[in-house]
This record gives sequence, structure tokens and C-alpha cells, in this order.
Amino acid sequence: MPNENNSIYDKIIAIHDEAMLALKAMHIPPYPIHYQKNFNRIFDAITDSTLKNALKEDAALDEKIDSMVKYLELAKAAIDSFVSTHGAISAVAAAQCELLDAYNQTVSRDNTHDHCIKMADGLTKLGSDMASELKKSEEMIAHLHERLDDAMLAVTTDPLTHLLNHRKYMEDLADILPNGTDHDLPLLSLMINADAFKEINETYGHTAGDKVLYFLAQTIKAMVRTGDNVYRYGGDQFAVLVNRCERDKAMGIAEKIRHKVEHSHLIYNGKTIELTVSIGATMHKANDDIDGFIKRTGLGLMESKTSGKNQIIFT
Repeated sequence: MPNENNSIYDKIIAIHDEAMLALKAMHIPPYPIHYQKNFNRIFDAITDSTLKNALKEDAALDEKIDSMVKYLELAKAAIDSFVSTHGAISAVAAAQCELLDAYNQTVSRDNTHDHCIKMADGLTKLGSDMASELKKSEEMIAHLHERLDDAMLAVTTDPLTHLLNHRKYMEDLADILPNGTDHDLPLLSLMINADAFKEINETYGHTAGDKVLYFLAQTIKAMVRTGDNVYRYGGDQFAVLVNRCERDKAMGIAEKIRHKVEHSHLIYNGKTIELTVSIGATMHKANDDIDGFIKRTGLGLMESKTSGKNQIIFT
């Protein structure tokens, strides 16, 4: 599992903060040319180390690199947009200062009235230009926010099933489990595995296998509450975290999923694909860490698979 300090989101913030600190230490105002020069140096240095460390620590991260790079590129675009809009607004402000200086240097008692009129006209034009640049800035930032939202979704979503992905599962556990260091949490963990998935792929083809995974993902998601998260843990394995769930209700939730899958029939090329799932289930226990919590759920899943399939084993 990647170290939490290497979280891509934390790094983006760290890159920006370090850039600003560097500029401040050098007594350089954050104007475009200085900002971009120093930001690019810091950004490239931190980005390289982040990706290298991530690859060393988690071989499974390979498939997510494209999404991470996309996110990093968009973060850099955010800075570029700041550079562009800040530069345009700074130019208008500089022109305003020059006009004021010119006025102060040339005004006299004899032509005060004429200069005041010219000054008023100039300031009116500058005010209009400033408003126009600010409007452009707002539009650029709004568009960038949309792109960043899309990028963040790509980083945490499995493209095939449209479920949350393994990375998001680990992040959510890292957020939840510290709250249960001295007491049990009402948190149910499920690991769900498609039975005979290899045989389905061999019989119907990998396209059918993909449709089975999507079908299972949406079926599982429909069986839990909106606030509960369903993840594609990897391959044909899914994970579910159910919050605010007492132990006496846990088996009922798992059974509802198992029963729904068993009695659903997926039609592919005119043929019915029969599906069942094996489920491992566990409740949070005080002082559970991430590895222990996942391992206990996984042991239930393994026993369910090896002792008959299409069943639930609670550990």
C-alpha cells in the first residue's frame, strides 16, 4: 500500500505551498515570469520523486499511472491559468499606476481641469479592462474546476464497472479506522468474489466477462444504501463498506446481495449466464488496523470459496 504521505492529493498541495514559500524566501513577488520559473522547477522535482516512490512501493499502481499523470497535468494547468490571469490583471494594474504617475508629474494649476477629464476617461477605460479580465479569470477557473473534478473522478473510479477503485478503498479505510482505536465501530466489511468467473471467460469470451463484472457491480451497488461504498477491489473481486451497521443486521445485508445475484440472470448473445457469488464478512473490532481488517474479511471469503461457494462466511 502506498505510504499515506505519498498521496497524490497531498503532493499537489505540497507542490503549490513549496513554490509559494520559495518565492517568499527569495523576496520575489508572485508575478507570472518569476512564479512560473520557480514553480516548474519545484513541480518537476517533487513529481518525479512521487511517481518513482509510488512505483517502488506498489506494483499494482501501474494501471493507475495514466490517471495520476492526467491529474498532475491538470494541476499544472491550474497554475498556468493563475499565471495567465494574474499576468493580465497585473498588466492592467501596472497601466493604471503609470497613468496616475503621469498625471502627478504633468498636472499644473493652468491645465488641472483638462488633465482631470483625461484622467477620468483613462481610469474609466482601465476599470472596464479590469472588469473584463476578471470575468475571463472567473470563466477560466470555472472551466478548470470542471476538468479537475473529472480528473479526480478518474483517479478514484474503476473505468469498467464505474465503482470506486482499490486506491479509494484504501484511502477510505485509512480515514475510518483511526476512529476505532479503543472501541468497536458499527462498520461491516464484505469481500465478494464471482464464482466460476474463469469458466465464464473461457466459455463466452472476455467481452462477456466484462459484462458480468459490470452487472455484478451494479447489482451489489443496488443492494446497499446510497451512503455505503462499493469498490472493485481487483479482478472479479468486490469490496463493500457499510457504515452504521450493527452485527445483527450484517448477515442480512450480505444475504440480500448473495440472493439477488443468484436469482438474477444475465443474457448475453441470447444465452443465459448463471451467476453466484461467495462472500466473506466481518465487523470492525477495536484496534483493527487496515491490514488486519482486510485479512480477516479475506479469510472469510477464502473459506466461502473453498467450502462450497455461493455462501457467506462471517469471521
